Amino acid sequence: MELLPPLVQDADPRPDLVGWQAWAEPVLGAPYLWCASFSASVPHDLVAAFASSLASPVPVPRRSLPKCAEGRLSVVHRS
Repeated sequence: MELLPPLVQDADPRPDLVGWQAWAEPVLGAPYLWCASFSASVPHDLVAAFASSLASPVPVPRRSLPKCAEGRLSVVHRS
């Protein structure tokens, strides 16, 4: 947890409130593939559901890979 980033607004504007952030950085120092920020007033159940699905080992169904993921991810075809 850390202080809210500048572009995240919360219904409770107290400066000492902390929020949650998660991101995908494919290589240290590379641009993020995605970033999610949750302010302090987001229900903790919603943050927990996000974190649970992010940590889930269940494969994500895909037909093809994004160009930026080629060589790092693979598609497994099952019949």
